[in-house]
Amino acid sequence: MINAKEEIDRNTLELPDEQEMLLDRIAAANPNTVLVLFTNYPYTLQKAMEKLPAIIMSATGSQDMGSAMAEAVLGTYAPAGRLNMTWYESIDQLPDIDNYDIIKGKRTYRYFDGKVLYPFGYGLTYTTFAYENYKVSLKDDRLLQISLDVRNTGDTASDEVVQIYGSALESCVKKPICQLLDFVRVKNIAPGETRHVALEIPVEELRFYDVINRRLMVEEGTYEIYAGASCKDKAVSTEIFIPGGKRGVRDLSAFTAADHYDDYENMYLTEGHFNFKAVRVQDETKEGVLVYRDCDLSDAAVLALHVKSERGGSVEAFVDSVSMGSFTGDTRTCEFRSAPKLDRYAEKEIKERNRYREPVYEDIEISLADRPQTDGASEIRLVLKGDMRICYLRVLKNKSTGKIQMGVAN
Repeated sequence: MINAKEEIDRNTLELPDEQEMLLDRIAAANPNTVLVLFTNYPYTLQKAMEKLPAIIMSATGSQDMGSAMAEAVLGTYAPAGRLNMTWYESIDQLPDIDNYDIIKGKRTYRYFDGKVLYPFGYGLTYTTFAYENYKVSLKDDRLLQISLDVRNTGDTASDEVVQIYGSALESCVKKPICQLLDFVRVKNIAPGETRHVALEIPVEELRFYDVINRRLMVEEGTYEIYAGASCKDKAVSTEIFIPGGKRGVRDLSAFTAADHYDDYENMYLTEGHFNFKAVRVQDETKEGVLVYRDCDLSDAAVLALHVKSERGGSVEAFVDSVSMGSFTGDTRTCEFRSAPKLDRYAEKEIKERNRYREPVYEDIEISLADRPQTDGASEIRLVLKGDMRICYLRVLKNKSTGKIQMGVAN
């Protein structure tokens, strides 16, 4: 038995050694053996798949669990359950357990593009089904109307779980490989019987959060809508154009949250300032990167960044791959002071005062005077190093507001 729950994580996807040994011995004695699993989470079962003809799995928690499993094994009941998670081939296919970004980490059936043991939605029963007469239409630009016939082509009565998936054929952002839109369990279909299935699915199921418009949006475009017995089973499929919103360009004259990036490397979210989240470097031995695409920089003179650093770091701004300048220092000891050189007593006083200062957020400004000229939108890339976090950014059409200028703050 493997225990896994809140605050108790498994360090492997394999069966316990004792159960692997038992499996080997039983399979050697009688290869015509069914492996029964009671589990709430996936395993890697290549050995069992090679040695045994069948595997049947059930979640735990039912008082009559043993009797129900016996009926399924003996054939008095045709199971038709479906996996609610992906079963991977190896633990090496999973990112770090602290990586919660399912897009860059390629987590779940939505973004994982490798080979799996069993896909999301997978499950067998004691018969087979055919999907026929599949139709998809759009009603009032709001509802996907889907209809199909499900025919039992085997010799055993059984339920069938019809699953509807959708995917964007083109997109301005990274979308899921596919996403479950709806499903229905059609019960007790007799051998040779055909059942008609009709569903209405709101197109809002295809929404994504647009970091430019700052809202959930259905992107205008062509989508593939398919039905099958799992996310990998395209039994029937069609394409349909769905009207919707367009991404547009970033208006950086308004305060733009730093966590509304298009891409990043080596960054994570943390507590911010003025109700904004902050983004900071995760591994300070490496540089962190934030990317903001489709930025309107017309008439922009200055890029202002709201940053904080206690131990010191740097941030360099690039527009269309051209460096605009950088800030190096911290926001604990930086001084807004005039050009005349301070005497040694004043310098000593400042150093002593800085020992007890708490870091604060400050606006730093980097000139955009030398930015590449373009008729379209631009890309801003921020490269952060060391102890540096950023809360929000914006562009100013006037030159300076008297805040820290690019360069060394201390």
